[in-house]
Amino acid sequence: MKGVVVYRDGSIRVEDLPKPKIHDYQALVENLSCGICNGTDLKLIHAAFKGFDTYPAVLGHESVGRVVEVGKKVTSFKPGDLVLRSILETVDDGAHSSGWGSFAEYGVVGDIAAMKRDGRTDYYDIYLAQQVIPPHFDVHQGVMLITLKEVLSGLGRFGVGQGHSVLIHGAGPVGLSMTRFCELRGAGPLVVSEPHEGRRETAAKLGADILIDPTSEDLVSRAKEIQPDGFDFVIDAVGINRLMTDSLRMVKFNGKVGVYGISAETRAQIDWEAAPYNWAIHFVQWPTFEDEAAVHDEVIALVESGRIDLGDFVTHVVPMLDDFQKGLELVTSQAGIKVTVGCQG
Repeated sequence: MKGVVVYRDGSIRVEDLPKPKIHDYQALVENLSCGICNGTDLKLIHAAFKGFDTYPAVLGHESVGRVVEVGKKVTSFKPGDLVLRSILETVDDGAHSSGWGSFAEYGVVGDIAAMKRDGRTDYYDIYLAQQVIPPHFDVHQGVMLITLKEVLSGLGRFGVGQGHSVLIHGAGPVGLSMTRFCELRGAGPLVVSEPHEGRRETAAKLGADILIDPTSEDLVSRAKEIQPDGFDFVIDAVGINRLMTDSLRMVKFNGKVGVYGISAETRAQIDWEAAPYNWAIHFVQWPTFEDEAAVHDEVIALVESGRIDLGDFVTHVVPMLDDFQKGLELVTSQAGIKVTVGCQG
């Protein structure tokens, strides 16, 4: 089968890989589409993902696929199911590692419920988030469900809710997801800071009350005009460490700076001279698979009811793995928001 492989120097190739084998508690999945993650995938490509150092690696973790075969003890999946997050647990050629490996023609999901029932503990936590989605969902748009589930669980950890004032740095897939969920939770005023005009327009569509272009306005001054006493939450959805200092100048007394975006830099200096006396900085950069799984039904229901339109986020579909580089260029140029790549051919 084909898969997208990244090397330590950042070069990317589509290579032939062994098709994964399944055991009794797993299902084989024909991957149909996978989203390019603006955070994890790009950091793996630039060899800047904290804790990962095994190259060459097969990219991808935002997949939608169809179950084609099940192990004899599998009860949570059946052939024909559309599922999220199939992965390559290992690559059985001894030459490649797995950067989750969803940019491949086939992957594997595990039936954690069946394993727990039989007293097995040798499972991966990602099995929790390998879940079935409705059969009528568009497979390319469906990849966005993963980001939405991660973000909703992350906002729960931050504690954003009804009546909270929120400022979000960034309107990429994560920032736009936060915008939509904050609006649905009744937060406000809801302010989004984003330099890209098209993304600001999308943020407005998804519920932002006020938009700021930080390249043409002084962000801190404008924020203080909007919320003189500061915001309950100021959230970095892009992963730029200097935004912590900027955010401390805009957060209210006893407010919270939320850091969701993952920076390639693991050290930062912050200046709280202009901050209130009491505040907190809360990092949520790895929503757990358990938390993600717990909001699955809620996110599906929001999509089914029309309160979330996956098409607002998925702007480009690249048809084949061989064209992965075209998708990557759409992401890095910011021409696309969520870009997905077909996993066959």
